[in-house]
Amino acid sequence: MRKKLKRLIVITILMTMMIQMSGCGNSDKAQEDSREKITVCLPRNEMDNTGYIESKTREFEKETGIEVELINTSWDNTSDLVTKEMSVGGSTYDVVELDNSWVEKFVANGWVEPLNEYEGCDEMMEGLLPGLVNTFSDADGNFYGVTWNNDTRFFMYNAKMLSDAGISEPPKTWDEMVEDCKILKEKGICEYGLIMSHQGLASVNELTYTIYSFGGEIFDDEGNMVVQDDPNSIEALQFAVDILADGTVNPTSISCEYEAAANVFYAGEAAFYLQAYPSMYATSNDESVSSIVGQAEVAPYTITNSEETNVCLTLPEAMAIPTTSKNKEAAWEYIRYMSSEETNKEQAKEIGTLPIYSSLYTDPELLELYPYWENVGKQSEFSRALPCLEAYDVYADIFLAETQNMLMGNETVQQAADNVYEQFTESTGN
Repeated sequence: MRKKLKRLIVITILMTMMIQMSGCGNSDKAQEDSREKITVCLPRNEMDNTGYIESKTREFEKETGIEVELINTSWDNTSDLVTKEMSVGGSTYDVVELDNSWVEKFVANGWVEPLNEYEGCDEMMEGLLPGLVNTFSDADGNFYGVTWNNDTRFFMYNAKMLSDAGISEPPKTWDEMVEDCKILKEKGICEYGLIMSHQGLASVNELTYTIYSFGGEIFDDEGNMVVQDDPNSIEALQFAVDILADGTVNPTSISCEYEAAANVFYAGEAAFYLQAYPSMYATSNDESVSSIVGQAEVAPYTITNSEETNVCLTLPEAMAIPTTSKNKEAAWEYIRYMSSEETNKEQAKEIGTLPIYSSLYTDPELLELYPYWENVGKQSEFSRALPCLEAYDVYADIFLAETQNMLMGNETVQQAADNVYEQFTESTGN
C-alpha cells in the first residue's frame, strides 16, 4: 500500500513538473510571438564583404527587442520584389529600397511615408550631405529616404602622368582639361587624356553630369522637358560631341560602361576619370588589377564650365517606409539606428563605404584611414541627382538612343534634343 502511495506521489510530482514546464514553454513562445517584427528588403552592398550589415542588424535586435527579417539580395531582384509589392498595395515589407530614380514614382503613387514627423529625423537631416537630402525630398520639403548607399561620383586623376607632363595641378574647367589632354598627347604620355562611359545608362549619367556642369537643365521645376530649348544644355551636348571627335576622349568610350572605362584608367591609358565610383580609388591601388598603384588622386574640386556650375553626380540608394507598413515606428527605429552618425562612422571604418554625414569627411580617425575622403567631401558638397520624374525609365531609354546617334555623328545635337523631347512627350503625354 505504501509502495503504491509513494508511486502515486512520484507520478503526481512528475506530472506537475511537466505541466509547469509546458506552461513555461508556452509562456516563452507567447512572449516570442508577441515581439515586434519588421521585414527589411534592401540590395546587398557590394562593399560589404564582412557581413557588417547583417551583424549590425542582429545588434539592433538585441538592443531593441525588435525582430528583423533581413532580405539582402541582388539589386535587380530587390527592384522586382519592392516595385511589385508597392504596386499592389502589399504590406509585406516595413523598410524598403528607394533608389534615386524611383523617388517621383513612389511619392506620386503614395507608396512611401514622409519621414519628417518621426523623432530625430530633422536633426539627422541637418547633418546629412545636402545632395542626399535633396535627392529624397519633394518640392514641399517632405523627406522620404535615408541613404544607405552613398554612390556619389567624384573626379579622379593620375597625378604621376600630370607631373611627368609638367602640369602642376589637375584642371578645374572643361577648357583646362582639353588643354591638358593636348599636352599629355604631345609629350607622349597618353594618346587620350580622358576616358568616359558612353554605353548604357552610364552614358545617360555622363551626359547629365555634363549638362549640369554647363548650367543646363533637362527638365524645369514643373517636370516639363526643356533640354531642347536650353542653350546651356545644347552647348554641353555639343561639347561632348566635340571632345569625342577631336581626340580629347578615348573613342572606345562609345562602347564603355563604368567598369570598362575604369579598366582603361587602371591601365594607365587615361589621366582623368570624371565619375569615379566609391570603390574605385581602392581598386586603383590594388596591384592585382591596377598598373597605377600610388598614382591616382582625388581632386579637391569638380570639373565645370564655370565657378557657378560646380557639380558632381550622386546616385544614392535609401531606406524608406512603405505607407502600407504595419510597423512604422519600429521601421523608423531600424532606419535611425542603422543610419546614425555613430553607425555610419563605424560602417565607413569597417567596409569603406562613403559617409552620408558632412562632418565625417573631416573626421581625423577616418581621414587617417582614407585621406582622399577630405577631397571627396569637398566635391560632395556640390552633389546633385538625376532628374526626378515618374517616367524616368521611359525618358532614359529615349535619351540614350538619341544621344548615341548624336555621339556617332548620325544626327546633330539639336536634332537629338528635339527627338528626345518629341518622343518623350508622345510617350508620356507631358
